[in-house]
Amino acid sequence: MAKPAELLSVAEARRRILATIHRLPEEMVDLEHCLGRVLARPVHASLPIPPFANSSMDGFAVVAADTQSAAPGSPVRLRIVEHVAAGQVSGHPIHTGEAARIMTGAPLPTGADTVVPFEDVTEHGDMLTVSSPLRAGACVREAGQDIAAGETVLPAGEMLLAPQIGLLAAVGIAEVSVVRRPVVAILSTGDELVAPGQPLAPGQIYNSNTPMLRAAVESAGGEPRPIPPARDDPAALAAALEQARGADLLVTSGGASVGDYDYVKTVLSGAGDIDFWRVRLRPGKPLVFGLIGDLPLIGLPGNPTSALVTFEEFVRPALRCFLGASLLRPEIEVIVDEEIDNRGGRETYFRVTLRQEGGAFHARLAGPQDSAMLHTLARAEGLLVVAADQPSLQPGDRAVVQVWQLPPAPYPEG
Repeated sequence: MAKPAELLSVAEARRRILATIHRLPEEMVDLEHCLGRVLARPVHASLPIPPFANSSMDGFAVVAADTQSAAPGSPVRLRIVEHVAAGQVSGHPIHTGEAARIMTGAPLPTGADTVVPFEDVTEHGDMLTVSSPLRAGACVREAGQDIAAGETVLPAGEMLLAPQIGLLAAVGIAEVSVVRRPVVAILSTGDELVAPGQPLAPGQIYNSNTPMLRAAVESAGGEPRPIPPARDDPAALAAALEQARGADLLVTSGGASVGDYDYVKTVLSGAGDIDFWRVRLRPGKPLVFGLIGDLPLIGLPGNPTSALVTFEEFVRPALRCFLGASLLRPEIEVIVDEEIDNRGGRETYFRVTLRQEGGAFHARLAGPQDSAMLHTLARAEGLLVVAADQPSLQPGDRAVVQVWQLPPAPYPEG
């Protein structure tokens, strides 16, 4: 157990949290309900895709060898012997001197090896005129060109988005084994908190952390279970913690610092075990982690920015670990556009906006970096990470940003 005076590094704190997390069991889900889910097992194709050679264009299926002598002044004439639509199978093999009118996606008739688009030929009744040689295989999708039978099409740990769901459907899969979503109990603490939409009394503020953390949990692939906010009272907090029983993870916000009414550590010490409660991180130094029985608890700071930054660095990786998926956000290298002060000896996560110029990404602060300022947080497109031993960044320096979203590309002129 860490002594109260110790400040853990971000990496060590994350390592200790993840050491308690294990991938959850799997469950079967149909394709209509698997968006955003994470595959529990690799998926293999039971058939090739496409399952048969077919036309990639509307045109005519022909034998390429028949056209090798074709020239503008000496065209080759072929007789059209059949029409083949998508979903139909040709009943007439194509012999030398013959062609079949064929639509995109239709199976290639036996004997044909090439498709020539409508616009590249001239049609006269049941005769076709070809004025240039054709290459065998042109405009034909061969069987298995995309996927071979038995091939692994998606690995375990893959998040299912629209392209992946389309691929599953293409290989004939109607339901798939995914990892169960981790259930996350969310508890905000504080006498001052009021639900949005209710009138505020003097000294009260709206509870922004619970809706924000609920959205963050859903975005990371979890199933949020909000608990009504607890008052700054040990008995009320202990009662609220009981409502988290049955969850896979408990996330609290507020009550994790050293104030007179910060009781999360006290109550956790009575109900379970504290592993650590301070991290060498800005914003978000007062971070609590421990266990209530076998229920992991991550206590986030109460300031909204601190709460979301610590969620990103500790809670989101835990949820992704439950799911067996990649842990952290994508990272990109950026050029810093302004001086950034990092005095204080803590690893700092600056909220930044991004822009593209000359093939490179640039970053600048999204606004004032006070941990209670939500406007800056809402404008940010990522977190610029500065090491604890790096006192500043200068314009032109390169740094790493954990990306929440990329800026839109400039609209093309003209």
